[in-house]
Amino acid sequence: MSRRPIGVLVVIVIAVTGCAPTVTPPPTPSVPPNVSASDTPSASPTAPATPSPGITPAPGASISAYEPLTEVVGWVGLRDDTGASLAKTTDGGQTWQRIGPARIPGIRSLEELRFSDERRGFAIALAARGTFPPSVVLTTDDGGQSWAERLSIEPPDGRAGVVGDLVAVDDRHAWVVTTPGPCDPAGCVTELRATADAGGTWSTAYRPNGAVLVTATFADVSRGWLTESFVVRRGADLLLTPDGGRSWQTSIDADRLAPPEDFLAISGPTPRDVWALSFDAVSCIGRACGRYALRSSHDGGLTWSTLHTLDEDAGWWANTDCGGLPGGATFLDATHGLIPLGQGPGGSPGGPGSVLFTEDGGQTFKCVRVTADKTSITVRFANARIGWALATAVDLKRSLYRTIDGGLSWQVLSPPGR
Repeated sequence: MSRRPIGVLVVIVIAVTGCAPTVTPPPTPSVPPNVSASDTPSASPTAPATPSPGITPAPGASISAYEPLTEVVGWVGLRDDTGASLAKTTDGGQTWQRIGPARIPGIRSLEELRFSDERRGFAIALAARGTFPPSVVLTTDDGGQSWAERLSIEPPDGRAGVVGDLVAVDDRHAWVVTTPGPCDPAGCVTELRATADAGGTWSTAYRPNGAVLVTATFADVSRGWLTESFVVRRGADLLLTPDGGRSWQTSIDADRLAPPEDFLAISGPTPRDVWALSFDAVSCIGRACGRYALRSSHDGGLTWSTLHTLDEDAGWWANTDCGGLPGGATFLDATHGLIPLGQGPGGSPGGPGSVLFTEDGGQTFKCVRVTADKTSITVRFANARIGWALATAVDLKRSLYRTIDGGLSWQVLSPPGR
């Protein structure tokens, strides 16, 4: 039985708790025929510029999720003390329109959004029911006007955020990392759940044995990767599937990692191109870690090259003009990628909101500043050119930025409000 260390949550932004070797995420196949089906609830309806200072949403409302679809179209989830709502832009973030009701019925917060087109999408949300609200997966086929609950995971032992790492490669195929429990002093059971019918049914695509599922991603309905950290002994490995999750094989064995090394993030923009970012848990002081490694594969994970080792000078990622420490790597094609700074093992932000930018597959990086404010950065891209960045300040105020050149420059977006 796999166990998630107690107190560790599956989150959108990948984090490390107490410098333990296990990290939490953050950071996509037909349901495998040879895996066990999970209990699935019936669908229930619920209704280039100088960086600017952060602009925040209307008073009391905060951006909880965001999803760019095209150069002009995208959505944000908003939350306040009264519940959750959805806003959409059709002019690149200059103006926003509320979509659906002022408060989404039965939903406390939208946590992740993934749209395949202007009508069909998935979301992870925190439900507004019970003492310990469950995490739910929602779907929409009308652009967010209404939502149907497709999967619900009750929080084991009162934990929150037990569903994360939402990946959707089209309007029917999606995957989530879940922590369904049960839990004991060693931790909680983790699973990868998959759907091939837009959330109508879900199956367990992978359940670690003696390990914790950390993060998973898919390039298409066939090729995917996941990382897991061992519970009893230190170490981690990376697995790949060539057939949509029907089978899994070792891609990077734990023996190839230094004993304190663990995976922080994986990014696979194509079935052949994938990167793995790792860190040295022993180098952590508090929630700040000082050593990182980066590997890449261009045959789908069958063989790997080490671009930067743990023992390498920190100059490959540390830059006096950049703030924070490496977070979730986001590569967009075989050569072009970004590493947002300020989240993950870095903990609280310590400098201007920035990303590391590469055009040579990760051999070299340069600092690109998103905002002059001290913030943590996360990014989501619609394609190789169009992306959004969410900047979170120490006081948790959030602002949204857009790039139309693949991350070389960023412009602040108008604040969506209630």
